[in-house]
Amino acid sequence: MKPNLEDMQVFLAVVEARSFTAAADNLARTKSAISQAVTRLEEDLGTRLLYRSTRALSLTESGTQFYTHCREIRDIYNAALTDLKSTSEKLSGTLTVTAPLALCEPVIVPAIAQLTEQHPQLGVRLLADDAPIDLIESQVDLAIRVGSLDMQSAKVSKLGTLQESLYASSKYIEKQGGLPDELCELRQWEHIANDWQGTPVKYDLGNKNIIRVTPRIRCNSLHDILQMTEVGLGIARLPDMTAKKFIRNGSLEHVVTVASTPIHYMHLFSKIPPVKVQRFTKIIKSLLASY
Repeated sequence: MKPNLEDMQVFLAVVEARSFTAAADNLARTKSAISQAVTRLEEDLGTRLLYRSTRALSLTESGTQFYTHCREIRDIYNAALTDLKSTSEKLSGTLTVTAPLALCEPVIVPAIAQLTEQHPQLGVRLLADDAPIDLIESQVDLAIRVGSLDMQSAKVSKLGTLQESLYASSKYIEKQGGLPDELCELRQWEHIANDWQGTPVKYDLGNKNIIRVTPRIRCNSLHDILQMTEVGLGIARLPDMTAKKFIRNGSLEHVVTVASTPIHYMHLFSKIPPVKVQRFTKIIKSLLASY
């Protein structure tokens, strides 16, 4: 006979309480009912799970293995209930998010659209900024960051990966006589770079092929770097997810991948973040996975 799920939960309670009496108190049942449930479970499984004595309980080898599976079943059950609750619960108030500009158009804005459509009573405040923002001072619920994080007081988890490549317009590539046979020749091209890239700018082209360049044009706006690359002023490092639509319309061409950087999120909540944060990060993970 297949074991009863309720008896399995009783077995869990006995093991974790280390006592039939304590388990009976925790479950608001009699000690006799608890003992019968465990005995019935052992009979259904055809094996002993517990060694019983007047002083202590201990698990058999089979009991140890079965306890692990029972705990996994309980965790899955609880996770399913939590997920259902977070999906159906009507969220309200305001979610304050900060994120770098490169992620806003392809990921953050679509995620906000999905979240607010699902929860019409929830408001969102977006602080789009490449520079770190003080989460306490700005009352930020969730911070999305690219690269390594050193904020030890924040709870940090990985969301996905940002792929970046060098892109140029067809017009500029034609002006240079086509793509070079050796990628290291890209150092002779005119480069457009963001201020945060430093001086000189270093690109890892793969196969231990690293070039350093001094950009002809610097700009602190991703939007303007895109425009300058489109009109043929040079070659620039751009996020693949940002350049995707420009590749489709033919205004930019992919030259070479130069970076793969982790994307993290962080918050300052002591334990589990509010449901609104959980729902938003789940949507972002899904969108990042689509790239």
